Amino acid sequence: MRLGIIFGGASYEHEISIITAYQVKKKIEREYEIHLVFVDLKGQFFNADRMKLSDFKLGNTKKLKKLKLEKLKLDVIVGAMHGENGEDGLASAFARIHGIRYLGCDMFAGALSIDKYRSYLYLAKNGIKMVKTVLYTYDDFLKNKKVPFTPCIIKPIYGGSSIGIQIAMSHEELSSKLAEAFGFTKEVILEPYYEALEEFNLALNETTLSNLEKINKKDEIFSFENKYSDSFKVIHQSIIEHEKYDEFAKIARKVYQLIHASGIIRIDFFLINDVIYVNEINTTPGALSMYLFTDFNQVFKDSLKFCLSEPKKSYPNSHFLLKNDINK
Repeated sequence: MRLGIIFGGASYEHEISIITAYQVKKKIEREYEIHLVFVDLKGQFFNADRMKLSDFKLGNTKKLKKLKLEKLKLDVIVGAMHGENGEDGLASAFARIHGIRYLGCDMFAGALSIDKYRSYLYLAKNGIKMVKTVLYTYDDFLKNKKVPFTPCIIKPIYGGSSIGIQIAMSHEELSSKLAEAFGFTKEVILEPYYEALEEFNLALNETTLSNLEKINKKDEIFSFENKYSDSFKVIHQSIIEHEKYDEFAKIARKVYQLIHASGIIRIDFFLINDVIYVNEINTTPGALSMYLFTDFNQVFKDSLKFCLSEPKKSYPNSHFLLKNDINK
């Protein structure tokens, strides 16, 4: 089977996406014919089959070839793009336009989940306990609109798990911290800062729930200092058993269904005063969260099976319907 891994893109998480692509490739290449579909920062598509991870580190782009997708004859495109212009549904749209099945979340799930504020509204309305979230725009900042609580966490509305995130511990810090965050986006969300909380991650696909992961500190797994490591190393997290695992799992499965997810996603949770809250959803988690699953290859096969069993999404009668609507 011929699989294409799509990665890169015009995103602040461009480099992290490159790592994810090569980690996934290394894990599954013995069982499938893998082709690398690279998107540069300008949105141009390239065949990166001859590229090594070290080539990206050194900026060696001579091995990149302009992409002729029809020549690859792909059966499935595997999503490995993080952040805007990929994880937000554009990668799945690219696959659909070219009539290729996409292993990952579709446009609805991607667009909804990357928006930290609208996904908060949607999930909270549907009975999911969410961390209190307030939208704060650049226009609010210019008008000196009052921030409803401090200390607070400031997050770019479309950013990843750490990029651009600021913590304002006092009202005096707010202006400078907000200014830094608005360097990434015109909208941010504000969340209360909880000193006494525990943070957990859980990944899942159509059939399987992963082990539970507890965050020991706030450093990012895919730190920019270590972003070109050839092998995945868990440097600050531990996989644990927990008395509330079944509760985490139940919430995760409900979220998966609510956003109409497909493929592998990861949900980030907070445990505050023994109550579980959903913090955010990653529809394309780093390395597809392979390190959280006991048998990632089987999980990948299961998602691939579901992907291939789904009818290709198309709208062959759209012109007919439009014509009839016009004639009414």
